[in-house]
Amino acid sequence: MGNSSSGTAMTVAPGELGALGAQLGSGGEATVFDLPELTCPDVRGALVYKRYRDGHVAPESLRRVVAARNALDEAKRTELDGLSAWPVRVVEERGLAVGIVMPRIPAPFFDSVVRNCGVKQSLREVQNLFIDPARALRLGRPAPTDEERLRICRDFAGGLAFLHEELKVVFGDINPKNAVFRLDARPMVMFLDCDAVRPAGVVAKVKQLDAPDWVPPEGGNLTLATDRYKLGLFVLRCLSPGAWSSVNTDPAAAARLLDAEGLSMLGRALSGDPEGRPSARDWELHLRRLLGEAVAPPELGAVAVDRELVMRGQPVVVEWEALEAKEVEITSGTRVVRVDGRRGRGRTSVPLDESGPVRVRAINDLGSDERHVGPVTVLPPPARQPLTVPVPQLSWSTPGSADPPELALLPLPPIGVRPELPDLLTAAARTAPWPSPPDLRAVGFPLDLEAMLTELTGTDFGFRDSEGGSR
Repeated sequence: MGNSSSGTAMTVAPGELGALGAQLGSGGEATVFDLPELTCPDVRGALVYKRYRDGHVAPESLRRVVAARNALDEAKRTELDGLSAWPVRVVEERGLAVGIVMPRIPAPFFDSVVRNCGVKQSLREVQNLFIDPARALRLGRPAPTDEERLRICRDFAGGLAFLHEELKVVFGDINPKNAVFRLDARPMVMFLDCDAVRPAGVVAKVKQLDAPDWVPPEGGNLTLATDRYKLGLFVLRCLSPGAWSSVNTDPAAAARLLDAEGLSMLGRALSGDPEGRPSARDWELHLRRLLGEAVAPPELGAVAVDRELVMRGQPVVVEWEALEAKEVEITSGTRVVRVDGRRGRGRTSVPLDESGPVRVRAINDLGSDERHVGPVTVLPPPARQPLTVPVPQLSWSTPGSADPPELALLPLPPIGVRPELPDLLTAAARTAPWPSPPDLRAVGFPLDLEAMLTELTGTDFGFRDSEGGSR
């Protein structure tokens, strides 16, 4: 048994596998068997044996694939095992690679499909995401919601980013049968047939092939850029299921679920310019943001309070800035106020009961960041003391009591007697008769104002013409 530089075994002989279990699958190049008796200290769960029909022509490339996993720390190794059926041992016999040992694909990646011969467990390959949802249901396959489709694309991109960045490999043969999906947990995608991957920049002895309808426009060797092209095809076809989806290359078909930035990325991914294609990590981050998920631990920016002195029970306003925060929590003493942090900034009113600093904490699924501002001094409300006001004591008269000697009573006016009015006209004025009122029936216009003012008794209110004559 050969070991890698990390001390973990890389190879195993056929006789060390134990008795082979049930045949789980068969293809043109290999047959897969259950390994009920084999365990590996660095692998969790059940194992299977993929036995090549004609052996493998480049056993050193298989050892390199196994060694790449062994070089990871335990956390990243566990992550790799969750997103791929990665080879964990090369099965060698007389110096030839006759197969590989790999983790068994978990049950949630299978569907119970009704066929003519009965119910069969069938891999839930990603090609089922491209067909019309109603037809998928008739076939016994799930029909993911729009949000689930975005999450599947997110995990497909995230898994490919892990392979590109952590293992520095080109997956190469990305096609609708080389990945499976689940809806109940993350990661939602698992990559299969990983024994064909190769380090980036290395030409494989065994030529990596393109599946029909997954051929990059530039042709030639498969590279990180061709992986990115095929990732774009997967995103497009997963988000636009239906007739002809499996051969679609038009980015506009995904306009219903992608925003403007996503459509721009998709256009570049499917272009003939390999250098302009978004990376798998770019896709993962964009899809996480589109789903409202954090892409990094939160970070607080400027934080301040609007005053440093306040009456007990009265609020202060906390101004805050936060990047990638899902929630902002503001605490003073026993009072806690939580607000939505996705806006990126805000002004939050917080009532205070005691003096001290105010804690501001930004939170998301990836961590938290906190800061203290203040302190703020809280004053007790002013005490309310009763005010004694002297009231003068007055003695009021009551019926039957004597009037105060120092107050003179005012005489009451007589009741029922007309008051005497002063005589405003002299005797001479009263001898002149009052003028007779004019006969309004004889009034004409225009009036002779001069006559009215000088000769009241002889005023003629008849009509006159412009010569002054009567009419």
